[in-house]
Amino acid sequence: MDNNPTKIFVPETQENRLDLLKRYAAYDRTQEEAYETEYRLGGEFPPVLETYGLSEYVKDIDTKSDDIVFKMLDFVCDHFGHDGGIGMPPGRKIADIIEFCEAHEGKTNCRGLAILLASLLRLFCVRARHITCMPYEAPFCDCHVVVDCLLPSGKRIMLDPTWRLFLKDADGGYVSLEGLRKILIAGEPIFANAEASHNEEAFDEAYYREYMTKNTFRFSRGIFYKDGSDDHAVRRVELIPAGYPAEKFRKAAKKEFVYNDAVFWRMGVGVYSKKCFELQPLRIFGGGCADGGI
Repeated sequence: MDNNPTKIFVPETQENRLDLLKRYAAYDRTQEEAYETEYRLGGEFPPVLETYGLSEYVKDIDTKSDDIVFKMLDFVCDHFGHDGGIGMPPGRKIADIIEFCEAHEGKTNCRGLAILLASLLRLFCVRARHITCMPYEAPFCDCHVVVDCLLPSGKRIMLDPTWRLFLKDADGGYVSLEGLRKILIAGEPIFANAEASHNEEAFDEAYYREYMTKNTFRFSRGIFYKDGSDDHAVRRVELIPAGYPAEKFRKAAKKEFVYNDAVFWRMGVGVYSKKCFELQPLRIFGGGCADGGI
């Protein structure tokens, strides 16, 4: 997240961000696009997590309930902050990102925080992935990365660890990333959790709304998620609205373009490790596990 993002107008134009998003609201579901998403769930918990007291966060909850998701958001945001200009390490494993934070005043960029949170959730057998949120223009100087998560209850939610944030709609339902784009286009209200904040500063709903109006124009993600993976681990896909002018893009970039939003937002399948624990709170760092399937 840039501290001063271009919010209202597309650079070098008088094109209003919200008007542009409305004009390109539709996708092309006639496109037959075949790709599936896979998650490696469970596994060994890196010992560094317990130096930050992870077991204390889960000792009094049912780790198979939605509570685990919000506890992991707290865990990440209690210990690690955001700096959009600081970057992240070459390695994408949980231990790599934490080591980077330790060397940089406890901070990393939005991508690092989102990968860290999604990776932690997958250790608890929750399907979660980081998704890059991009503007209309290309190249761009600013984008954002958040977590797309399927709660154990089956509900979909967007988590933004940069802001210690999740959102609800006017009916009190959790807002997904896909849903947020629709809400912004429709001009409907969003409601942040009470704890939402950026590096301990108060959450600014008007700022965030403008920021995400800019950065929900295009989305990209990978199709394979395990600890240490990023978008190109197997294949990167980029969701493009119908009618978006793609002539200026290189051929290699166009190969990543997909247009069917229904396929892009499909959550995919989880492959459960033999270390996908029964998740007894104090057995996280050693103990039994449950065999798994898909």
